[in-house]
Amino acid sequence: MKRTLKILIAETKISMMASFQYRVQEGMALLGLLVEALIYLVVWTTIARAKGGTVGGYTEGEFAGYFIAWTFVRHMTTGWSPWWMEMRIRRGEFNTLLLRPIHPYFVDMGRMMGMKTIAMMTLIPTIFILTLIFKPEFALIPWSLAALLPALVLAFMMRYTLMYALAVTAFWTTRVTALFELWFAVEFFTSGRVAPLSVLPEWALNIANILPFQWMFAFPLELLLGRLSPQEALYGFLMQGLWLTGTAIVVRVVWRSAVKQYAAVGG
Repeated sequence: MKRTLKILIAETKISMMASFQYRVQEGMALLGLLVEALIYLVVWTTIARAKGGTVGGYTEGEFAGYFIAWTFVRHMTTGWSPWWMEMRIRRGEFNTLLLRPIHPYFVDMGRMMGMKTIAMMTLIPTIFILTLIFKPEFALIPWSLAALLPALVLAFMMRYTLMYALAVTAFWTTRVTALFELWFAVEFFTSGRVAPLSVLPEWALNIANILPFQWMFAFPLELLLGRLSPQEALYGFLMQGLWLTGTAIVVRVVWRSAVKQYAAVGG
């Protein structure tokens, strides 16, 4: 465990240094994130204004708060794209990773953490500026803010592990991008990313409630905004724990077969 932690920290530091060298690329990715949030903000505040000031329990100011907080939560919980796994397998780059004394799961996690840390240096001032411009409305509740950090950690771990489980299929298909696009389409509408879950029609909300995506995004976001009761927060943590545990078991079991498949093809 100590060795894994040391390697994870080392990979995070290496990723941070690499991110400094690619500041333009990181800046463009952050710009895309902010533009997406602003588009949603403008659309939903316009709809709220047209509907008399409120949609799905959100006023114009609360929509501003939602999508400004959206930029922070989205950045913190973003995992990685399975195409990365597909690319490394097709190029044979996975051989080196399999020889290292640590699971590639942790190596890739360290890289993600490093990139997130560097991007925060730009993201936080940007959120401050957006707050001054749009004057969002939301409640800062002490217990909810205290619960935010573990909720974000679990949300990131959950999404990262779920994405890794999807990425592992690249050992058999080497065309995992199509599966990822299907995943992304479902996640887009059922996670709270395009709009608060409360604005969804009842049938869509029922689907969202049986899928894991809201616990990776809407749950920590609503905690940040102070829109959850203690009972709802406890239920959210329970669902995060169950999904994370189940997915981690799947990754552990499937990984062994995946590596054997890779060795057989490579041999």
